[in-house]
Amino acid sequence: MPKPEQPETSPFKHGEADDSPGFLLWKLIALWQARLAGIFEEFSITQTQYAIMASLLWFEQRHKPPTQAALVGHARIDKMTLSKAIRKLEDRHLVDRAPSSTDTRALQVRFTPAGRELIHRAIIAVESADDEVFAHLDEQQLQTWKALAIALIAGNTSSSVPL
Repeated sequence: MPKPEQPETSPFKHGEADDSPGFLLWKLIALWQARLAGIFEEFSITQTQYAIMASLLWFEQRHKPPTQAALVGHARIDKMTLSKAIRKLEDRHLVDRAPSSTDTRALQVRFTPAGRELIHRAIIAVESADDEVFAHLDEQQLQTWKALAIALIAGNTSSSVPL
C-alpha cells in the first residue's frame, strides 16, 4: 500500500506517524511506564525512587561509593530531583544519608533494612515486567535493541544535554 503524500503545508517529515523514530520511542516509553506503574504503586514508590534505590544497590554490590553525585550520573536524575526523592525515602525510613568516609564534602546514601528488603522485591518485579515486554524479541533482536539504545544514549550524552 503506497504511503500517503504529505500536504505541501504540513510540518510533518514523515508520511506515517510510525515512521518517526521519536514517536515510536514515545509509544514504547508509554507502554513500559504503564506496565511499571502498577509495580511502583504496589511498593508505594515512584519510578525516580526506584531508579535511585536500584542504582544504590548496584553500587553496593560493586563496592562503589554510593554518593549522591554518583547516583546523579548513574541514574541520569538531576541533583534537585534526586535530593528531594532521597528525602522522601528517608522520611519512609528506606534510606539514610551519612558523611562519606573518603570525601568530607560528599554524602553517602545507605539502605535501612526495610529499604534493602523493599528494593530486592521491587527489582524482581520490575525485571519480570521487562522480561514480559521484551519477550516479543528473539535473542538477536534483543541484543540489537540494547546496542542501539546504548549508542543513542552515548551519542546524546554531553554537557549540553540536561539530565
